[in-house]
Amino acid sequence: MSSGDATPTGAAGGVGAVPGASAPNHFGGFHVQAGPLTAADQARVELADEVRAMIREIISTDANPDDIRRARDHVRSGVELLLAKAHGVAPGVSEAALIERSRNFLARSPMMGSINPIAMPLVISTVHEGEHAMVEARVTFSRAYEGAPGCVHGGFVASAFDEVLGVAQSASGNPGMTANLSVDYRSPTPILHELVFRGWCERIDGRKIYTRGTVHHGDTLCAEATALFLSMRPELFAKLLAMRDASGSS
Repeated sequence: MSSGDATPTGAAGGVGAVPGASAPNHFGGFHVQAGPLTAADQARVELADEVRAMIREIISTDANPDDIRRARDHVRSGVELLLAKAHGVAPGVSEAALIERSRNFLARSPMMGSINPIAMPLVISTVHEGEHAMVEARVTFSRAYEGAPGCVHGGFVASAFDEVLGVAQSASGNPGMTANLSVDYRSPTPILHELVFRGWCERIDGRKIYTRGTVHHGDTLCAEATALFLSMRPELFAKLLAMRDASGSS
């Protein structure tokens, strides 16, 4: 795939093609949106967007205490409405239904999931696929992610690297899970400004996938990272999905 064909995916982006879809490990839902959202999940996206807006307002509002408490009461009413509805996976649900549920795994990501209100607004594009896969991500962190004054908290920078490099290694066609992540912070990473993350696969040695990445604000290098991923057997990924769904139904 050329850079002109970059495909976005993420909280604010569209659904990308499945990187490495012809690879031996068929669990593309781990790092890509493997199909359209259901009507219920689309409604969750709309709700999550409003919750994100609420989070931004909680951090920055100068409203008086009475107005803040009125907003709290509205939120509480919404929570009570949802609490009264069913949750989790019903006992005896079919394997096919569990597979369908797993297709929107990316949308639930705590880093860029469109239906997860704690997700940062990270949008990733695949530039190249295969052994030397490369991805690019753009994000503007709000004040909710502030650490040092005016700067993105370093933990969120590291989390973004984990996601970006995770998508890069997934695009290699032999995806796995993080074994090691190392971040070097080079200069302050500003909030309220667009940042550009880049991640790529340096080499693959058996099950080991070595990756590297950078984040820039304009021409300024803010941080760089290296990560090691271990490719995962399909049966292990299926076991993890089963464990998650069993936990949700208990």
